[in-house]
Amino acid sequence: MASSIPSSHHNTFFSILLSFSLIASISHKAIAASSSSSSSASTNTLKTYKAFIKEYCNSTTYPENCYKYLSPYASVIKTSPFVLTKSSIYIALKQASKSHNALKSLTKAKGLTRNETLVIEDCLENIDDSLDEVKQSAIAVKGLTGANASDEAFEWSNIKTWMSAAITSYTTCTDEFDEMKIRSLLQKKITSSVSKSENMVSSALSVVNKFTDFL
Repeated sequence: MASSIPSSHHNTFFSILLSFSLIASISHKAIAASSSSSSSASTNTLKTYKAFIKEYCNSTTYPENCYKYLSPYASVIKTSPFVLTKSSIYIALKQASKSHNALKSLTKAKGLTRNETLVIEDCLENIDDSLDEVKQSAIAVKGLTGANASDEAFEWSNIKTWMSAAITSYTTCTDEFDEMKIRSLLQKKITSSVSKSENMVSSALSVVNKFTDFL
């Protein structure tokens, strides 16, 4: 049965997404300003920021996807490991939400066989669990400062646990394919949706692990 976040956290969740949208907006404006500037110093600075993100992402499980999703926010992240870590979790939450919506839309597809219906429903239940676990991680990291403090170390430990559980839930979803036969096209749709989210959650967990190694 899918877990659920207490209702008191829903407003926090939406404020996280709003904050992330604002960060994205600021970042894109900053990048546009940098692109239109004739200053080579600005260009070099942005290159430095992107190089920092690339180096950090190289230690993750999916370095190319990690860099793809984080590099647009280079002018916000700059060379801050903490801001990069928070951003990776927020992006993971955004991807988890997309996967959830994609799977939910598949439940309404016409002409599904009994096996296909069962696979999608079971998979959606696991995706619900994953989304809740990434939400909890995003809520927790929103209140952190990146300080080397015991109370924050405890929260980072919780975040690692939740994100690890989210990855396990994604794997459980795709494991259904070994037990029930469904059309290859439908399997591809499910796998594509789940893998995009799992890749980013996995990368975010790698970023968290790297950041907390220095706490």
